Amino acid sequence: MRTRCYIFGLVITIISFAACVPTKNLGENEQLLLGIEPKGINHVSQTDVEALYQQQPNRTFLASTPYLAIYNFGKKFYSPSRIDERIAELRKKRADKIAEVGGDSTKSRRIQDRYDRRIARQRDRKEEGNLLMQIGEPPAIYDSLLMERTMDQVEIYMNTKGFFNHELSYDKKEKGKKVYITLNINENEPYRYSEFNYAIPDDSLLKVVKRYEDRSLLKVGDVYDEQLISAERDRLYEMIRHNGYFDFVRAYIEFEVDTSFGGNTVRVNTIIQNPEDQPAHKAYTIRNVYFKTDADRFGLVRDTLEYNNVKYLAYNQRFSPNILDKKVSVYPDQRYSQFRTSLTQRRLAEMDVFQFNNVSYSKITDPTDILAGNQLDAFVNAVPSKKFQQTTELGLTYSERRPGPFSTFRLKIRNVFGGAENLELGIRGGLEGQFNISNPEQTVMIRELGGDAALTFPLFILPFGGKNILQDFNPRTRLYAGYTNVNRLEFQRTLYEASLDYIWYKYPRPLLTPTVQYVFSPVNVNVIQVGRIDSTFESDLRELSDLSRSFIESFRSGFVSFIGFNLIYNTNDFIQSRNARYFRVLSEVGGLTSKLGILPEFGSLRQFQYAKINPDYRRYIPLGGNRYFVYRVNAGVGGPLFGSTALPYDKYFFAGGAASVRAWTARRLGPGSYRTLRTEIVNGEPVVRPYVAEQPGEVLLEASAEYRFNMVGFLNGAVFVDAGNVWMLKPDSRPGSEFQFNRFYKELAVGTGFGLRLNFSVVILRFDFATQVYDPAGDINGNKFVIRDFRFSDLFRQAPPAERRTNLNIGIGYPF
Repeated sequence: MRTRCYIFGLVITIISFAACVPTKNLGENEQLLLGIEPKGINHVSQTDVEALYQQQPNRTFLASTPYLAIYNFGKKFYSPSRIDERIAELRKKRADKIAEVGGDSTKSRRIQDRYDRRIARQRDRKEEGNLLMQIGEPPAIYDSLLMERTMDQVEIYMNTKGFFNHELSYDKKEKGKKVYITLNINENEPYRYSEFNYAIPDDSLLKVVKRYEDRSLLKVGDVYDEQLISAERDRLYEMIRHNGYFDFVRAYIEFEVDTSFGGNTVRVNTIIQNPEDQPAHKAYTIRNVYFKTDADRFGLVRDTLEYNNVKYLAYNQRFSPNILDKKVSVYPDQRYSQFRTSLTQRRLAEMDVFQFNNVSYSKITDPTDILAGNQLDAFVNAVPSKKFQQTTELGLTYSERRPGPFSTFRLKIRNVFGGAENLELGIRGGLEGQFNISNPEQTVMIRELGGDAALTFPLFILPFGGKNILQDFNPRTRLYAGYTNVNRLEFQRTLYEASLDYIWYKYPRPLLTPTVQYVFSPVNVNVIQVGRIDSTFESDLRELSDLSRSFIESFRSGFVSFIGFNLIYNTNDFIQSRNARYFRVLSEVGGLTSKLGILPEFGSLRQFQYAKINPDYRRYIPLGGNRYFVYRVNAGVGGPLFGSTALPYDKYFFAGGAASVRAWTARRLGPGSYRTLRTEIVNGEPVVRPYVAEQPGEVLLEASAEYRFNMVGFLNGAVFVDAGNVWMLKPDSRPGSEFQFNRFYKELAVGTGFGLRLNFSVVILRFDFATQVYDPAGDINGNKFVIRDFRFSDLFRQAPPAERRTNLNIGIGYPF
């Protein structure tokens, strides 16, 4: 009955919203523009067409205009005259303050700057409106002149995409004072390239162009596209510069496009003109290469060290020429190449030991040398970064309704041994709230302390040499050691880590940002020591171990060794603004060393043999106007090998939390449809109650989808849906915990919610409010659709996790 009431209430709300499009404030001849819908598009980009609108309609939701309503509501509290009065007051105060300090120019300038900033804020407020007006949007008053300009822009755009015979019109539909525009686009048959010719009087340059003709972006049969023609000009320019033509500029390249031959065909003639004062273009070679590794000092002379025909100049030779030589691509007797120039700069920047580097050239002017007119001297200038760099971070987490402070301190030491090695040292500490497994109604504070050290080399260090392996892929060797100590009410646990990693990157093109990262870890050693277990907690562990072997195994001291290989493919940027894909695969095989007898037994430390793989795929789709649709599929499977009975606890999969199914508390979802119950004695009578402990699993499957949009300024919003769960590979004493193909889809927990993201450019602060929709374990009465138990107050009140259907997640950065 409650569900029917909710549905009825939702229908009434929708009908109310639909009737709520404010038009009473419009003038007599004014109309509200509520939509422009392009129709007939089959080949061109609808997003590109929408970006050409000279007047954007008001956004609608459920046939209403919520942003316009917010704007109108905020306008009731907006008074430009009051702001003008405030500006006048500030100007008077500024004049009085300046008069008080007399002739002190420093104080006067400080006062002037302070009040100028205040006045500027008031002017911005007058122009942009108050906060509510900025969150909302002003009424889009339909303007026929702007509509005609939109048609002109779409007309031009269609021609640039090769649809010269297109037909374009629009229909205007009026509903009282509301206007809806339908943009009718009939593309018709596009024009296609039929022939390419060259008009290049320089024979040497013509040979260079034809040598790389197969790399042209323009192909016979492709649809004409002015954007691709511009990209082809850039390709030709870069290719010619790569082949010795130091003086060449884009202005020499022209394209003649001829559509007069009929049949919707285009013939393109590529013209590359000669310089006005020369019969041909000059191709240059490099005579000398000079590499400076420190800043200039007036009156002092650098020492010179020559290695592999490159002269290394420095007041103090702090960098090994042998290492730098692996990053340099410019050498004497080579033809000038913009490609090798940029490649050298990129490789030097990736070493993270130079604050700035560039490669410049100087033409040789030697009247005694007949070849000097076509020669260059190359100068590589690299300014070292600070040897010591420290960073300190202070922050606050919010977990299980408890704030927890944390702090980290990191120190980077560059060029430790003179071979561009970087050493990073870090210490960290913090407190975090977590529910007591013994008593889920109680929150305990976890104390975590740790430190780590990582030494990175700018090449592969192998037992058989191989220092030149994969030099084009930015190779690195990393030695890592770490220490973590967790101390909470129930136990104390220490983890020691050590690893050897080989890292390299793949570039879509040599001068572009890498899109693929590979990490091969042949050596990973973890030692787990349990120092203290509370007696009450130990008895709980034994009780839980009757249901899940992982708990008792996880709190034994153990030794874990494994081989890992990770791959990350990412075409997005830091702020996730591109039409991009992300794919990550994490794989591990553990315990092979002990199984093969390479490592001995370590006393009473338990050893594990296991395998694990975890693929993660994400898709980012821009929708225009700072709107994005993003989705993710994350899966994984892991299990013991060679007769081992369990995974190391840290290698299990968990679901729930800020980067998983957000409506569930971190690590508390699953396994499968199993519901955790506990019998308690209340007033002498046994009472069965639900409780939630951490739920590890051997199989993971989860998916998420988000619609992200800008609300105002740095404030962004999101609406999301999450689904997922964890399972065990084999049946145990917990009914419904094992993975079965014929039912796993029925055991996917579903949650939904909305988020607020504060984008401060360097960091994104995220607040995600989520509620459970479908719980495969059901409530204590067996009901699985639990959306009707939604209570907004649960987001902020202290309650046992088993009784709470809503969750507030606070995090840094996007969830995916």
